[in-house]
Amino acid sequence: MDSVALGESQIADQLRRAVEQRPTRWDGPLADLFVRAARTAPRLRRLAGLDGRPASASHAAVRYVREVIRIPRARVTLLGSGKMGQLAAAALPEDTSITVVNRDYAKARRIAQRLAGRAVRLSEMPQVLPKTDVLIAATSAKRRVLGARVLAQACASRDRLLWIIDLGVPRNVNPSAARIRGVRIVTVDDLSPWAGPPPDPAALARVDAAIRAEAEAALESLWPRNSDPVAALRRAAEHVRQLEVRSALTWIPGATRDEREILEKMSNRLVNRLLHAPTELARRLQAEGRDGLIENLLDDGDTSEGRR
Repeated sequence: MDSVALGESQIADQLRRAVEQRPTRWDGPLADLFVRAARTAPRLRRLAGLDGRPASASHAAVRYVREVIRIPRARVTLLGSGKMGQLAAAALPEDTSITVVNRDYAKARRIAQRLAGRAVRLSEMPQVLPKTDVLIAATSAKRRVLGARVLAQACASRDRLLWIIDLGVPRNVNPSAARIRGVRIVTVDDLSPWAGPPPDPAALARVDAAIRAEAEAALESLWPRNSDPVAALRRAAEHVRQLEVRSALTWIPGATRDEREILEKMSNRLVNRLLHAPTELARRLQAEGRDGLIENLLDDGDTSEGRR
């Protein structure tokens, strides 16, 4: 629901791969949640009327290149080896010249071979950028991989725009580079209008209702498995946190992905700080065999939506 392209299938794929790539077999409630999420995703796409329609940030990036940038025989540089960037590069017009840059040169060569392009080492980036029309940044790095200084030097000898499509989350390119003359940065959030026509509001309402029903069912399935009062306290607090974050976001409908992430992190930190002392007290009471007192406290402070 909150992805750039509504119903983005790559998110469900990432969920499935996360389970498959674990070194040990998963059991228990967490495994059940992942299975439930993977099974629910296709049904939600059908409810939204998205079944069979391409929906991804890479698809939106290709549409942007074709319909907005529109450079004949464009020279495109792909930074990174992520699937999203590869999908975008593979769907570009046939007359596009593709250069693949990656820290792992062997991987860059394999990707370049599939895309009928050429591979260069990351150290050669300063020489590649001046000849680039469009840079697609799609690495899995947790920090910026391309700074403003390198871009400023690359643009010093250019007489045309350097388009940068930053598909990284978090962003791969330093946002301050947008102030460089001759640089135009397009972020994941900017691509939302190019992800395809918006679905019918009634369909969205059905999807939202289905998500809420699945979430409630998942919580109910977990509840009897864990009677630990401390876990119950944290579960109740997390339920309230999610409700309040959802409520806050209704007041800022134009919130960017970064802003939503900040709100999530802030609310998590706040809940953790507020729960620290009560959690320690609950553990102490539990160690003393006074679980009944903890349960009474939880009942008195019921945080369900119906009693707020």
